[in-house]
Amino acid sequence: MAKFFEISAVIKGVLIAAILSLGLTLLLSIIYYFTSLQESLIHSLIIIGLSVLVASFYVAFRSGSKGLFYGLTIGSSYFLLNLLIYYIFYEGDPSWKTILVKLAFSLFPGAIGGTVGVILKK
Repeated sequence: MAKFFEISAVIKGVLIAAILSLGLTLLLSIIYYFTSLQESLIHSLIIIGLSVLVASFYVAFRSGSKGLFYGLTIGSSYFLLNLLIYYIFYEGDPSWKTILVKLAFSLFPGAIGGTVGVILKK
């Protein structure tokens, strides 16, 4: 009986997304420091989307199947991790609009990355 999915692949994908997100955030903070560019929510959304896209692509490409499932699972897991970190380190609650936008920027790139990863594998 074939496995439906490998949980280790999902964990690996979330870790890749988190590490990539951390690296891109550090790079962006250096850019903020040395330029007159202002901090913005759209920049963090791009980092979230790009990190989940790359991680989902990688995991789906390696697995060769179930790309949409892997992508959505990695995107939703990364979103939950991001939300958990927010509640640990920040006071106050984010707005529902911000939460839904971050959810969308986690799920849609995950689905796209997972789907494209499987397509390019074949």
